[in-house]
Amino acid sequence: MNNISKQSNIIYFISNKCSQTIGGVQTIIRLIEKAMPEQKFIENVLIYNEKDIKLSKLPNVEVATIEKKLADKVQYYKTIIMEKNENISKKSIVPGSKIIVFGAQKLLLLTKRQLRENEIIIFQSGKPDVTLASMGNTKIPIILKDRLKYIDKFLFFTKYDKEEIEKIIENSNIHCTYKSYIVPNPSKTSRNQICRYTNNVMYLGRFDILQKNIMEYIEVADIIYPEYKLNAYGYGISEILLRYSKVNVKGIIDDITEVAKENSVLLLLSNSEGFGNVLVEAFSVGMPVIVYNSYPAAKSIVAPGTGKLIPYGDIEGVKKAIKEILKDKNTFKKYSDAAFKASKKYVKEDIVDKYIKVIKDEI
Repeated sequence: MNNISKQSNIIYFISNKCSQTIGGVQTIIRLIEKAMPEQKFIENVLIYNEKDIKLSKLPNVEVATIEKKLADKVQYYKTIIMEKNENISKKSIVPGSKIIVFGAQKLLLLTKRQLRENEIIIFQSGKPDVTLASMGNTKIPIILKDRLKYIDKFLFFTKYDKEEIEKIIENSNIHCTYKSYIVPNPSKTSRNQICRYTNNVMYLGRFDILQKNIMEYIEVADIIYPEYKLNAYGYGISEILLRYSKVNVKGIIDDITEVAKENSVLLLLSNSEGFGNVLVEAFSVGMPVIVYNSYPAAKSIVAPGTGKLIPYGDIEGVKKAIKEILKDKNTFKKYSDAAFKASKKYVKEDIVDKYIKVIKDEI
């Protein structure tokens, strides 16, 4: 546990980008900040690019960037990791504060003195190996090991993520004492069962080969055509590949509600995900999902009747699942009702209340 001698009224966030930009973590940060208007927040961000700024800064928030130039970033990391100077004035954190860190790997951005003198709260921000910087391995890098003992609270997406993360910690022979919490990500989409029975399925997200596995959608579109059509909403460097396939590229949308009446099933066939926010957004409009079991949280999110969890890479399994869910209007209605019912667990306001309870909970 940390040696906290006095209490500060400041809450710090350590994340990649500030809450004025668009993204899953940034949305969570902003929801917490808006729900606690009297609380002072300081965001210590890894990347700050004015071109990314889309939203106005909230009055109770300050943003401190960790160096804009690459050379300065490298020097900063070196200073922290080598512990050459534990008192970096321009990055100083008031002792006795709460520091919310998105991903345990970002503990490397804090000095050991900062870790000792403040309450450290880890929010899971990716799949388990990314959260712990083990990146597919079963053990945590040596450089991070001695920092995990300073964690006071750890918030996990699901019980499956908790099990996998704690297994990696155990395999690394690290003894940690922290309070644990399980809180799923919220849906940014308001609950309204507007999804309708059609012969269209959809993908919503980045057009990316490595993580999002965009080539899989090209194969699916090919084998389900002409009985069913696959619409893709998003952007990315791989868009050109989609345009030369049977996938219908439909452009960028702000929310799934814009296309819920035109599509009946959401596909998520990624190589990996952290949580998969788009799944709970689909539930919010009553849209069933078909998901590869390529990450732990999927097992928790895709409850029986809400869709289908498919073995990774099973294209024929995806086709079979589409045909089953869209067999007829009554079958679709059962899946849609189950998905919409499941969305109650991801209501934004309820999840934010849980975040605040975690933050305020005594250690």
